[in-house]
Amino acid sequence: MSEEKKAVSASASKKPRRSFLEGIKKWFRELKAEIKKIVWASRKQVANNTLVVIGAVLSVGVFIWIIDFIFAYGRDILISTIG
Repeated sequence: MSEEKKAVSASASKKPRRSFLEGIKKWFRELKAEIKKIVWASRKQVANNTLVVIGAVLSVGVFIWIIDFIFAYGRDILISTIG
């Protein structure tokens, strides 16, 4: 068992280690390559998506308001019949 661990640690130590600065340089190179892949939305798409979100928020808000009104009305009827 210990021989296997020594073999694993020996093979791991044979890898060339990069310096800290080389790692940072590689990270920035990869970051730059990923940023080039970004596709930005057009002004028209942003405006359209904004209107869709506002419409959805208003729709859900009105739905919740109606449900709240119905439950409050039911509560008031229940309280008036009991009391």
